[in-house]
Amino acid sequence: MTTYKKPWFKRKRTWFSLFFLICMGLFISTLPKELPRNVAYLAKAYSEPEIAEGALEIVKSEPKIIALLGELEPISRFDMLEGSVGYSKEGDSVAITIHVKGDKKKEKDSCKYGRFSTKIK
Repeated sequence: MTTYKKPWFKRKRTWFSLFFLICMGLFISTLPKELPRNVAYLAKAYSEPEIAEGALEIVKSEPKIIALLGELEPISRFDMLEGSVGYSKEGDSVAITIHVKGDKKKEKDSCKYGRFSTKIK
């Protein structure tokens, strides 16, 4: 008479489930507390694209930026994900950091990275 042997997963599923729950608990506990707020800010900025586009139009008229980067390319869908978005407590002002690209080409041997801040009021 042969005995029925349970499959490997059915024999080890309690240990596997326990290990999975511990790993998920550790992962969730390491997430920053500001994550829900940051996701909400990003969703709000995506729902109001005229904020970033209006700021880009103002920056395109800056002669210093045009001299360094050339004509700026339009903002893609994922440029806000690379940057950051923050709203004030009242919700009447926003601070957005967005990566912009220009059409000026640089020499292959020399790479310079710069940070430019433009305040728009």
